[in-house]
Amino acid sequence: MKNSERLFQWFHDVWVDQNLDLVEPMFHPELEVNGPLHGTVAIAEDYREVVATLSNIIHDLNLTLTHALDDGDLAAIRIWVRGYGRNAEEPLDYFGQLIVRMQDDQIREFLSNFDYMTMFEQLGQLPQDCLPVCMTGERLAWTDET
Repeated sequence: MKNSERLFQWFHDVWVDQNLDLVEPMFHPELEVNGPLHGTVAIAEDYREVVATLSNIIHDLNLTLTHALDDGDLAAIRIWVRGYGRNAEEPLDYFGQLIVRMQDDQIREFLSNFDYMTMFEQLGQLPQDCLPVCMTGERLAWTDET
């Protein structure tokens, strides 16, 4: 099995099937994490917590592997994520990429880069079109809507 296929299957089993017992065996003891989760995830236990936390607000995920590349111990995959937020009125539809370096059949380097801005827009936690607005130089301002 190619590393990209193994990576996608692992990601699917963890996020869709919620099999968190697969996290530790896949992460090398000297795991290096980069991307938006850098600083949040240092060890497998941290990743389990990220999955558990996000699983409280995203549900019924359907993952499609759209692209896969393998080069020796490097693997890269692009995933199309569809699902729902807290209810059916919050459909999710966004993409993400995982790039890993494998060592001893485990993930040694992990770069996870999903379109979190779109995901949080679709969940109603960020205003729609916040990326184009931010690109104009405008600042987003939150107000207390009590």
